[in-house]
Amino acid sequence: MNFKISKREFLDALSVSSRAISSTTPLPSLSGIKITAAQDSLILISSDSNISIRIMIAGSDDNTLTVKEPGEIVIDSRYILEIVRKIDGEFINFEIIDGTLVKISGGNSEFKVNAMDASEYPMINFDLFNSQPFRIETSLLKQIVDETAFACSDKETRPVLTGVNLKAADHKIHANATDSYRLASKTVNVDADLNFNVTVPAKYLNEVCHSIANQEEVTIAIDAQKISFSFGNIIINTRLLDDEFPDTVRLIPTTHQQRLKVSAREMINAIDRTLFIKSDGKNTIKMDINNERIELTSTNQSVISSFEEIRVIDYEGTPLEISCSGKYLQDAIKAFDTDEVVIDFSGELRPMVVKKEDDDSLIQLISPVRTYR
Repeated sequence: MNFKISKREFLDALSVSSRAISSTTPLPSLSGIKITAAQDSLILISSDSNISIRIMIAGSDDNTLTVKEPGEIVIDSRYILEIVRKIDGEFINFEIIDGTLVKISGGNSEFKVNAMDASEYPMINFDLFNSQPFRIETSLLKQIVDETAFACSDKETRPVLTGVNLKAADHKIHANATDSYRLASKTVNVDADLNFNVTVPAKYLNEVCHSIANQEEVTIAIDAQKISFSFGNIIINTRLLDDEFPDTVRLIPTTHQQRLKVSAREMINAIDRTLFIKSDGKNTIKMDINNERIELTSTNQSVISSFEEIRVIDYEGTPLEISCSGKYLQDAIKAFDTDEVVIDFSGELRPMVVKKEDDDSLIQLISPVRTYR
């Protein structure tokens, strides 16, 4: 193997590839990036067995890539990324000089590193053609993930709750995420007539969104074990979660007893000032709500307490006292790109619903907390 490549192009590809590398990988070869040089292209593959990334760099007239001798090798991601980053030169020369000994040079620098034989690397299927792929705008996919994934659980006790459930039917995609204490539910319209019901780990969806930042569209394909995202010269596979996602639709109240309209910024800022006040490791806020104002209090019984008063834009119903996680309420309100939010209440021990006025496409549901003060 012997090729010459633009440092910028190579470093960008390696940076994306490294997102699929885990320090706790079960196979030694998966700690590395598989590099395959063909006659007129370079292919980088990385995986931790849960997420896999394939990047193809094609040769071009501007000499971004020149393959002198085809071949393939697996090289530790920590070393290759740092070496390419440190080399002070416009181009990188990459050559296997003896078995698995690789020479990487550029500018006035030269490195030699022992790599692994490519035959040790597992076969990974990046084929999209048997999975009825469809296209979606990148901005729409990012919106779905940004407005739901934060509500997933970060605990592995119920693995299915660490993912976002994506369900398609009737030209709509419904996305739901919950940790059993809160729920984020997003519905979007799509042109394609789709039919699937899968749950994707939230951390891998976030990795995909970081990778597609400069793309206009992404192609998505789903099969029994994985979901694939294809954009530009990159394909990302992520595994699906096996367990059945809970029926969250039944948790959303269909009626309300009180309805509050309030400034999103004022609520976010008021809650933010209380987040450091915790009792038993949790930030719980109490809201006393009436037609004129919200009195928001937070306390650590033995040390500190806080008080905030927030104006009410509109309020329907009788006065209410209710407590909840301040962090959860702040996260829910932040998910909306709006100046005002509406919060529906069905009683002090029933879940509250945060949404935009006259818009049910995004719903944030938060379970209240029982307090004795």
